[in-house]
Amino acid sequence: MKKRIQKTILTVLFSSLSSIAFADMQSIAELQRRLEHVAQYSADFEQTVRSSKGQQIQSGRGKFQVKRPNLFRMDINAPQENVIVSDGENLWFYDPFVAQVTVNSVQNAVNGTPFVLLTSSDKQHWTQYEVTQNADTFVLKPKSAKNNLRQFDVQIDQNGLLKGFSTIERDGQTNLYRLRNITTADLSADLFKFSVPKDVEVDDQRRVKK
Repeated sequence: MKKRIQKTILTVLFSSLSSIAFADMQSIAELQRRLEHVAQYSADFEQTVRSSKGQQIQSGRGKFQVKRPNLFRMDINAPQENVIVSDGENLWFYDPFVAQVTVNSVQNAVNGTPFVLLTSSDKQHWTQYEVTQNADTFVLKPKSAKNNLRQFDVQIDQNGLLKGFSTIERDGQTNLYRLRNITTADLSADLFKFSVPKDVEVDDQRRVKK
């Protein structure tokens, strides 16, 4: 009798886990389908940063540009200038205020920079997140406990139009990005090339073991 009960519990548990895994795969496939629907786009964004208590602590604005596969650029104009560029292999973060560039491989950066997923079809990238869908909102949660992010939400309609995205960090701080003035005009590949400015310190993380 005891063995029968244990077998029943294991069967139910396995069935539940299989259902969760299948739902996760379905959500990933649907999100990828929507993201791939639009090959390139450019948009202005407004950023709102809130503390874990919901208090607004910062706001910003800038431009977000994507060209699939694997290319994106984010120019942050306020509160201070920053540039983030993915050239498909490397992820560059330039902070003019401190005259420093940090560069990492896209493969290493995807855990801490989920924006990479908005342009990627690489299965290895997607396996690092659990994905659930609620209408036009997709919730991505990193599987690694070492990730600084707790959650990454993507709002995208069935036609592949990205409306916005947000992150929740481990400490509860949230970053909300709302997109507007979205266009799908052709984007030059040169936008996604980064040249290190003169007299700028380079922090190369590509050889750092994770």
